[in-house]
Amino acid sequence: MLNKKNWFSMPKRELFLLLFLIIYPIVFFLPWTYNIMILNVTLLAWGAYALYFLAPIVSIIVLSSEQRTIETDKKTNVSI
Repeated sequence: MLNKKNWFSMPKRELFLLLFLIIYPIVFFLPWTYNIMILNVTLLAWGAYALYFLAPIVSIIVLSSEQRTIETDKKTNVSI
């Protein structure tokens, strides 16, 4: 449902994606991650490397699933 106070509507999937992309770096790039070492690499580096792969993959999955729902809505709401 479109709220008239908002100037655009954002689907919940995109909102969760945006929150993920904001919260993930905040958690992994805090100063306590500098000293934690896994396989002689800091947790900061592991977090950045994981985000390098997670951000595009999760974004493609979220946006492609939304695109499918938009296409099915267009097909079912055809007016003659």
